[in-house]
Amino acid sequence: MSLPLSRHACRHALRTGSRLLAAPAIALLLFVAAGAQAMTPDRLDHRRWLASDGGPGQVGAIVQAADGYLWLGTNDSLVRFDGMRFRPHSPDARGAPLIVSSLLAQGDALWVGLRSGGVAQVRAGMPLVREAAPGAPAGVVFGLAQDRRQALWAAADDGLARRADGAWRRVGPGDGFGDGGARAVFVDRDGVLWAAGERRLYYLRHGERRFLDAGLAVDGVGQIAQAPDGAIWLTERHSGKVHRVVLGGQGVARDTARLDAPATGLVFDAAGELWLGTRGNGLLRVARPDGLAALAGAASLTARQGLSSDFVWKLHADREGNLWVGTNTGLDRFRPRLLAPAPFPAGALNVALAAADDGSLWAGPGSGAALRLHAGRARALAMPAPVNSAMRDADGGIWMAGPAGIWRSRGEQLAFFAGLPPGAGAQAPVRAMARDLEGGLWVSIDKSGLFRHAAGRWERMAAGSARDSQRMPVSALAASDGWLWFGYRDGLLEARRGGATRRWTQADGLEVGHVTALAHHAGRTWIGGQHGLAYLEAGRLRRLALPDDGVFDNIYAIVAVPRPSGPDADLWLHTRAGIFQLGAAELRRALASPGHRVGYRSFDALGGLANDPHQVLPLPTAVRGGDGRLWFSTSGGVVSLDPARLPPPEPGPVAEIETVSVDGARVSLAAPLSLRPETQRIAIDYTAPSLAAPERLGFRYRLDGFDNEWIDAGRARQAIYTGLAPGAYRFRVIALNKDGVAGAREAGFAFRVEQAFYRHPLFLSGVGLLLLAALWLSYRATARRAAERVRDRLQERHRERERIARELHDTLLQGVQGLVLRFQAAADMLPADAPARAHMEQALLRADGVLVEGRDRVRELRGGPHDTRELHEALAAAGEELASQWDCGFAFATSGSARRLQPVILDEVYRIGLEALRNAFAHARAAQVRVDLAYRRAAFVLTVSDDGCGIDPAWLNECGRPDHWGLRGMRERAERIGARLEIGGADRAGAGGTRVVLTLPGRMAYRRRRGAP
Repeated sequence: MSLPLSRHACRHALRTGSRLLAAPAIALLLFVAAGAQAMTPDRLDHRRWLASDGGPGQVGAIVQAADGYLWLGTNDSLVRFDGMRFRPHSPDARGAPLIVSSLLAQGDALWVGLRSGGVAQVRAGMPLVREAAPGAPAGVVFGLAQDRRQALWAAADDGLARRADGAWRRVGPGDGFGDGGARAVFVDRDGVLWAAGERRLYYLRHGERRFLDAGLAVDGVGQIAQAPDGAIWLTERHSGKVHRVVLGGQGVARDTARLDAPATGLVFDAAGELWLGTRGNGLLRVARPDGLAALAGAASLTARQGLSSDFVWKLHADREGNLWVGTNTGLDRFRPRLLAPAPFPAGALNVALAAADDGSLWAGPGSGAALRLHAGRARALAMPAPVNSAMRDADGGIWMAGPAGIWRSRGEQLAFFAGLPPGAGAQAPVRAMARDLEGGLWVSIDKSGLFRHAAGRWERMAAGSARDSQRMPVSALAASDGWLWFGYRDGLLEARRGGATRRWTQADGLEVGHVTALAHHAGRTWIGGQHGLAYLEAGRLRRLALPDDGVFDNIYAIVAVPRPSGPDADLWLHTRAGIFQLGAAELRRALASPGHRVGYRSFDALGGLANDPHQVLPLPTAVRGGDGRLWFSTSGGVVSLDPARLPPPEPGPVAEIETVSVDGARVSLAAPLSLRPETQRIAIDYTAPSLAAPERLGFRYRLDGFDNEWIDAGRARQAIYTGLAPGAYRFRVIALNKDGVAGAREAGFAFRVEQAFYRHPLFLSGVGLLLLAALWLSYRATARRAAERVRDRLQERHRERERIARELHDTLLQGVQGLVLRFQAAADMLPADAPARAHMEQALLRADGVLVEGRDRVRELRGGPHDTRELHEALAAAGEELASQWDCGFAFATSGSARRLQPVILDEVYRIGLEALRNAFAHARAAQVRVDLAYRRAAFVLTVSDDGCGIDPAWLNECGRPDHWGLRGMRERAERIGARLEIGGADRAGAGGTRVVLTLPGRMAYRRRRGAP
């Protein structure tokens, strides 16, 4: 693409007589033939988002808000971008397509110029509100700006307008602005306001009230920007003109050039370079924009090189140093690469590195010739490939080794030094090298061992241990104090000097796995390996507390970079995960407090350096050059950075909760959130703005009331909770940048899951009480029915006994009595001395005994006492009679209101009590026997106790005493009437007499009162 200077521009330069115009005009004549160069992509990181990738469509406006988000005006909506996701803003109240023509961030507000006409304002979480005040622009708003007094300026096709203190005012000829419409507005670093009208360019100095004509004719200005030297640049959308204006004390100097393709916009980045967007010819970059002549050296980037489209509409440089390009089909981002690639040939991978004092880098690729890089140029060296190991010795010499032998630097070349020791394999890789103070060269050869070369001879050195994995070291270091350090697999560290050897193993606290990296600085030896970092100081081994998220696993290089002042040094670690800097201040804190977790900075995620046992990885993978620059051998080649020119640390990102969805429906967070009962799923989307490295943000969240600890979400930006119990909750989220630094504040919101009425404690308590009442009533009814059945059976049994007694009395006893009388009459008829009479008298006596016994049985069948009073009297009388017979005291007592017992119950109670009294008087040898009758509402209790010798525990089983039936009979009677009979010690412990307790539920024992159900 050529960018010729127009003849009109040359004629205009001659007419104005501007001395400043002549030189750029002449210089641009050369630009016609030279054309633009292709932009070198190595120094820039480029990423693009297309509509097919979920990105925006045509982007015509870009601005970064105060909170760090990027706002985009697309062909149909307003979009917010956090670096990862695009979130369209809701349309305005009328629901019309939101075509944005310009954007401006002012504090926490975003001003939006609309293609449909007018200005609108957006605040976080609020809908778009159009400005309807008198004087507000009503036409298409092409540009917005804010001056030093916080006044808002709008350039619209119906004029220039200013908003101050909430009121709009049109700016017209009375203010020195003579054009009817305005196309662009810009405030420079000196506070000067530049406004491009339809025909002329005007400016307003800070503190003045009237615009001045800059003396430059313009047509359709697209964008205005200020260069680092203070010059004002502007482009015309249709003509292709580029203007440069310098405002001085004597007036305005102007010059103009024309591009082949119209420039839609321009911007200066953080490095001061000029970027121009064109319609059809992609993107242009000018490295040193000191005048229009610099356009001749512009580099171009088009869709062929990866730009989303050759039609560029808007350019914007954000605060993080990113350049954003809005095109016809999407969005592009460019940012400088901190890690500069080395100009080595393609395929130079797995490189062994050594840095010389003159700033040169010596590199040995795994395939291809050895290389020397100096002053930006790489030159091949005369050493056969491959190179497995490289080092710099204490004298500044460079050593390189491989299967072809050992080579040493001679000036800017390599010279053969020695072949590998005898016994080494033909293709045996060299794992590590070190040179001692006597000049001996120590070489570790894979699978062969450790050797020392001195006086032209090789000597095999003792192995680290008898283990095969520790036959040879995989890392080596010659420290400034003369000690040689060797790192082995499986956690073995060895130090040698002269004839002394010291070793550290896992038993000594060396828990880094394979020792793959070594460094020495200020009397301290650093050891890196598979599982972190440790150090040795004054013979004491300690482990450094690093984050345990895996990024510090497999450390391949440790480089100590001294601070400009003082003995301290930063540590640079090259791991499988990337490049990390541990600052000297953080290291001091960690050394003073062993539990302190070291903070760090990360510079790239460089995966691919796997610790593959089948591939020799040249160690170390990082070195420090004589000029202080650091070089790293990565999976993508060799890269470098200057520690003295690092960007400031990134602040911690501020998290924000974007949306909350409840059972698939989005809810508003403007008011306190109360969720209905039985809510099944709550999805919370959160984010944090990071326009430079959004893919490396991390998040932690917790739900107070549910989670006990913070949840490490990694890069996920959504939290989902299901089946939350009713209660109050608060969701909290924290964002962390790529260095693990948390944001200054967390985001959160509170909500409540309401309790369903049928799960409310009061409701459940009421239901429980009702259920208990129902169960109680059911139990009462069931017990009543059971008691009634028992009473019915007992009454029926009682009636049956009475019937049998009547039958016996009326039939058998009466018949026997009649027979006895008749036999007595017959006996009386016999002579007194007749032998038969004596026999008959004896038979009659026997018959009288049978009648007496029969009447006793009938009496027993008809029952004992007939009521409660008779029960009291019968038991008391029986006790008194037995007491008189056994010379023993007796007491009788009742408690409670006496109630009538069921007839059968009354009889059985009497007989059980009588049997207990007989046993007590006959067997207890007691001084006192006592009977207690308790009439309780729930139960009737009969207690017979004595203070005698007690009862043998062996007789308390169900069978009782052998050949004795008293206890068994008592139990049978109690069981028959449904009572509980307890027989044991009087003091309830089996000693101090005997206690017989008969307990019968009241519903079964007592007769039903009249009128009772």
